[in-house]
Amino acid sequence: MNNVKKYGNGILVIEVQSLKPEKFVNFLWRNDVVIKNVKRRSLTNYTMEISLKDYNAVLEGATKTNSKIKVLKRKGVTFKLLKLKRRKTLVITLILFIGILYYLSSFIWKVEIITDKYLSPFEIRMLLKSYGIDRGTFKKDFDVYKLEEKIIEDNDEVMWVKARIEGSKLMVQVAERQAPPKIREHKTTGNIIASKDGEVDRIFSTSGTTIVEPGKIVKQGDLLIKSEQGKEGKEYNVKAEGTVYAKTFYERSEEVPEYTVKRERTGKVSKSYYIKFKDKKFYMRNGLKDFENYDKIDNNKGIIKTETYYEVVEEKVPTDVDEVVKELNRNIILNLDKSVSILEVIPEIKKMEDNYVVNLLVIAEENIAIEEIADKEEVLE
Repeated sequence: MNNVKKYGNGILVIEVQSLKPEKFVNFLWRNDVVIKNVKRRSLTNYTMEISLKDYNAVLEGATKTNSKIKVLKRKGVTFKLLKLKRRKTLVITLILFIGILYYLSSFIWKVEIITDKYLSPFEIRMLLKSYGIDRGTFKKDFDVYKLEEKIIEDNDEVMWVKARIEGSKLMVQVAERQAPPKIREHKTTGNIIASKDGEVDRIFSTSGTTIVEPGKIVKQGDLLIKSEQGKEGKEYNVKAEGTVYAKTFYERSEEVPEYTVKRERTGKVSKSYYIKFKDKKFYMRNGLKDFENYDKIDNNKGIIKTETYYEVVEEKVPTDVDEVVKELNRNIILNLDKSVSILEVIPEIKKMEDNYVVNLLVIAEENIAIEEIADKEEVLE
C-alpha cells in the first residue's frame, strides 16, 4: 500500500477488532475519514467500507487505539488495474492474441459459391482466381459491388450476382440467364367454355348459340356458347363471343390451437461480445445465460461483434378465431382478379378438443367465359 495516493479511487471493506471501537471511530471522524456500511458483528468486531486514499489514516488510528485491521475485500477499477500490472505477461499475451485475430480476420479464408442448374461453381471460382480473389486474399483488396458487375460483364450466362463478406467468408450467389419461352400460336375451336366451376347467373352473347341457362351448375371445360348460328338445318359456323357471369366458390380452412403463446419484451437487455475466426466464435462475454426466454439480434459489423438479447415473458392467451377468419379471407381475396365481385363470406368454426377448425367459404361473381383451344398441348415448348 505504498502508492495509496496514486490509486486513491478504490474501495476497501475492512474488519476492525478493537476494545475501544468508539475511540477508533472518533479518530476517523476527526481526520475526515469517510466510512460507510458499518456493521457490528460483536462488541469488539465490526466491518466498514473506506476509501483506499484513507487507508494510511485508518492504520494510524488502529495503532493509536490498539485496534487490529484486516482487509476483507477490494472493490473498484483501481484494483483491477493493479492486478493487470502484476500480470503483464497475461495482458501482453491477450493483446497479441486479439491483434493476431484482428489481422487474420482481415483476410478471406473461405469462398462459398451458389449457382443454379447449368453454371458450375468451378467456373465462377476460376473467374474469381483470375481476378486474384481466393483464400488468403486481403478483404480491402476488392470491392464486392464492383466484383458483382465484373462477373456479369465477363460471363454471358450470368444474369445476377450477389457477393457479400460474412466474417472471413466470401459468399457469391449467381443466377443464370434463362432463355425466353417459345410461345406457340394455338388454334381455337370458336367455342366459349367455362374456365372454372360455378353456377351460371347471367349470360350476354353477341355471337354463337347459348348452351346454358341461368341457374345451371357447370364444371371447368363445359361448353357455354357454341360456335354455330342460324335456324335448324341452316346452321353456319361463327366465332362465339360473349360473357357468362357465374357464382364461383372459394374455400379455405385452417386448424388452430385453442390457446397461443404471446411473447412480450420486459425491457431488460443483455449483450454478448465475441470475435469470429474461421466460423468459430470466441466469447469475451456471454450474455445468453442471463435470460430464459429472449429475442436475439446479431450485429456482425466490426472486429468485436455483438449479440443482443431482449428478455421476453410468455403468456398463454386464447386464440383470436375472428382474426383467423379475417386472415383466411385476406388470403382468398389476394388471389382474386380485381374484376371479381364478392357476394358473401360464410365462416364456420368447429371446436375439436384442444383445437379449432376454421372453414371459410367466399361466394363471388365473375366472368367464366374463355375461348376453347383446339389442341390440349402445353403452351410452352
